[in-house]
Formats: sequence, structure tokens, C-alpha cells
Amino acid sequence: MTKEKDGRPVSEGEKLALRRKRRNRRLWVYGGLLAGLFGAYSFQPYEFDFIPRKIPNPNPPVDPDKNRLFAPGTKILVITAHPDDSEFYIAGSLSQLGKTAEIQQVICTDGDKGYYGPFTDSAENRRVRRMEATQAHEAWHGKGITFLGHPDGRLRANDELVTQLVDAIEKFKPEYVLAFDGEYPPRFSHQDHRRSGDAALAACKRCGVPKWCLLFSTIAPNFAIDITDIWDQKVALLSIHKSQWAQKMEGISGMVGALAEEDGTKFGLSLAEGYRCVKIR
Repeated sequence: MTKEKDGRPVSEGEKLALRRKRRNRRLWVYGGLLAGLFGAYSFQPYEFDFIPRKIPNPNPPVDPDKNRLFAPGTKILVITAHPDDSEFYIAGSLSQLGKTAEIQQVICTDGDKGYYGPFTDSAENRRVRRMEATQAHEAWHGKGITFLGHPDGRLRANDELVTQLVDAIEKFKPEYVLAFDGEYPPRFSHQDHRRSGDAALAACKRCGVPKWCLLFSTIAPNFAIDITDIWDQKVALLSIHKSQWAQKMEGISGMVGALAEEDGTKFGLSLAEGYRCVKIR
């Protein structure tokens, strides 16, 4: 027996119960914090590879028949996750390809979440972002745009999405499909980007229609398109998406410029958009 400050004797059993109570309280507090962190991570739409993905080795340069890619009348299908993705990642390529190729676009979501704030007006986001995407599509001379309408931030590369993309490919019959690289994405990237890329590549392999898949936003590029001389056009296309970064264009253009410099360095160019080329047939 021991005594507390008030002189009351405390048994060993009471001391053990007090320690258990304190331990249980800590477990509840720490458990609640971990659950909150896990919930927040699950809600937000980005993924981080805790173990970095290994780049293919060797990864030699590939020519996806570049002359055909830029030939008049070549059919190209662009598959993205969100309304602004094509301008953010490959606007330089589209500015050049749109002069000669027949390009159609499929956007898997319609951007109803925007920046995923707690007071997001989904209907208004959907309306504005569709309008911006259509305006940008017309600016780089796209010939048709389709919105599949899947939930922004919750895209899944399931059979429904793959089947929708197979239908789009078989209807248009493109020689090239441009999509996100779901297999070798940046270490920190949007899960919708990865899932749309996974579904696009699966659809191409399932139907076997395109000759090539050119996968962008990749850590393993083996081909690049020089955008050095059309950088201003890329920034102009980016600026169409005012709902996303009207007040942030300087920072956004700096971020996109850094990506273009990184891809350019890998291929001996000043500014470039890199792709991982996958031959389908």
C-alpha cells in the first residue's frame, strides 16, 4: 500500500487500473489522430509512391514513326482525366499536331471538383470547366470532344471506363493515342491521371486499333516533341483555364516550364514534352 497526497492509501490494483486508464486514453487519442490522417489522405485525390518506381533499363529512344505522326490527316485521339490536363501537359504538342492531324479528345471526368474545397459548387465547376476545355480544344484545332462524366477525384480504371474508351477508339480509329502514363507516373501525382492512363492503355491493347500509345507525364520518356519555339502558345492555351489558375498563371507557367526544361534536357532540347512510346501493333 502507498499513500497519495491526501493521505489516502492506494492499492496496487488501483494503481494498475489508473495506468490502464491512461494507456487507453492515449490509444484513443493516437488512434483518432491516425484515423483522421488516413481519412484526409483517402479523401484527397493524389497518390505518392513511397517506394520509387524503377525506370526501365535500358530505355533507349524510340521513333513512333514521327513523320507519320505529323503527316496531314493522321488520326490522333487524346485521352485525359480532367478538362485542363491536355493544355497543362501537352499543349505544345497539340499546337503543332493540330495544324495537320485530325485530333479528337476524350475527357474522363468533367472537373466537377476543381480544387476539392469543402464548399465546391460542383454544377458550376462542371459548366465552367467544360466550357474552358471546349474553348482550348478549338484553339488547338481539335475536331471533337467527349466528356465521359466520371466523378472527379474518384476515377477508376474499371471495365466500364475501359469499355467506354474502347468504343471511342473503335469509332474514331486513331493511329495514335495520347494519354497519361499510369505505369511510370511521377512519384507524386493525381490518381485520376494514373487511372485514366491505365484505362487508356488497356483499351488500346484490348481493341488493337492504334499503332502507338504516346504516354505523357512519365518518368520514363523515350521520345520528345520540341516545343521551344511555341512556348508562348502553350502559355496562351494554359491561360484559357481561368477557373483553375487565373490568379496563379505566373506560378503555373513556371511549374510547367520546369517540366519542359527537364524533358528537354533528357533529349538535348531547350523545352520539350516527353512521352513513353508503347507500340500496339
